[in-house]
Amino acid sequence: MTAIKFARRLLPALTFAAAFGCAPLAMAQTSTMAPMAPSTSTMAPSTSTMAPSTMAPASKAVKLDKALEFKTQAAAAAHCPSDTVVWASLTKSHTYHLAGTPRFGKTKHGAYVCKGEALSYGYHQAKS
Repeated sequence: MTAIKFARRLLPALTFAAAFGCAPLAMAQTSTMAPMAPSTSTMAPSTSTMAPSTMAPASKAVKLDKALEFKTQAAAAAHCPSDTVVWASLTKSHTYHLAGTPRFGKTKHGAYVCKGEALSYGYHQAKS
């Protein structure tokens, strides 16, 4: 039996079984089917040594920490003297505005943050 035919028969049965709480019974019934041919591809094990809690949140835009948000540009500059201070819009848009642009320090929901920290939290530069 090909893998596609096997999947077409097995997946609806397992979905039904999982919905009604009898998945072990469904697995026992499907174990008498012919085994699938072994795959020729091999998957390499993950070589990542970092724990998920220590990974940078840049893969997905997440909410900026309150400790990184500043009310004044001077306070943000004191926090990160070697980085650029930007105005981050604290909305779902996850955009930041550079000094000299029309919306720098002017959006309703925003704060002064360091550019590097904004980038690490998934923020991007505004188009205008």
